[in-house]
Amino acid sequence: LPFCECHPSGSRLPHAALCGSIGEGSSQQHSIPTALDPNSTRSQQHSIRATMTSTFESTFNRRAVRIAGGAAFVAGLAVLGLLGWQWRSEAPVERVAVMGAAQAPPDTIRSLTGVAPGTSMSDVRPALVVDRVVRHPWVRAATVTPHWMSGTLTVSVTERTPAALAVDAEGRPAYYLDRAGHAMPPPDRAAFDVPLVRGLSSRARAARPDQPAAPVPLRRLLTALADTDVHRLISDIEIAPQDRLRLTTVPLDRYGAVSVRLGQGHVARKLRTLRAFAQQILTAPPHDSIHVIDLRFDGQVITRPRPLDG
Repeated sequence: LPFCECHPSGSRLPHAALCGSIGEGSSQQHSIPTALDPNSTRSQQHSIRATMTSTFESTFNRRAVRIAGGAAFVAGLAVLGLLGWQWRSEAPVERVAVMGAAQAPPDTIRSLTGVAPGTSMSDVRPALVVDRVVRHPWVRAATVTPHWMSGTLTVSVTERTPAALAVDAEGRPAYYLDRAGHAMPPPDRAAFDVPLVRGLSSRARAARPDQPAAPVPLRRLLTALADTDVHRLISDIEIAPQDRLRLTTVPLDRYGAVSVRLGQGHVARKLRTLRAFAQQILTAPPHDSIHVIDLRFDGQVITRPRPLDG
């Protein structure tokens, strides 16, 4: 048996005798170290290095895949954007759709746009098309919207609303006027229940669509008629010398048509006074005939009877 030299007495004892306690009264214990195998240590080190290398390579590969994927996605978006831009630049106008046109013929509006089928959608300038379309006398405003997917160019128009009808010296319809005094040619089929205007020059029909054809006093009257909703009470508007206005009402029951003199200024207020007075005389007991209603003096309503000679 192998001997151990670590006994306090210095004697050599068999190794087996030292596996438990050394001496009966001693509580001290000694561990017997085990010698390391060099081959096992090198194997463990190699395994650790291999694990670290594998982990690093795996992390690097994942990052590389993410970077490559992001680059491919960005490149794909760039290609799609380029293709989309190229398609938009070459997309043709297949048709011009006109919306909101009732008195202005749609074919005339299409012709005014200057956009022919086959024109590249990217060459269409909406502001320029709008400027062309509003030159039609019936068009007050317009918007142009290109629809790339369907190849449709939509032109939406807002037409003017007639406020009066100008007649010539023979009483024939010449042109309509909106509340701003712009002239519109009579449409082929439609007719509007609006007051007649007499005494306007026939040259107004040749005025530019963006310029009013009516004098300032008449424009103020037409605007006030629309704002006060008195236009149904007025039958005729006569333009006297120096642009003075004389109105004639529709027949007021037993009084018939009555002439109205407005004078200058406060047109809307005077029209409201006229409406209130008309309602009053229609509900009151009959009295002397009324031929003229004079509103030239602010705050006063002066009536004159029909002359005896008619």
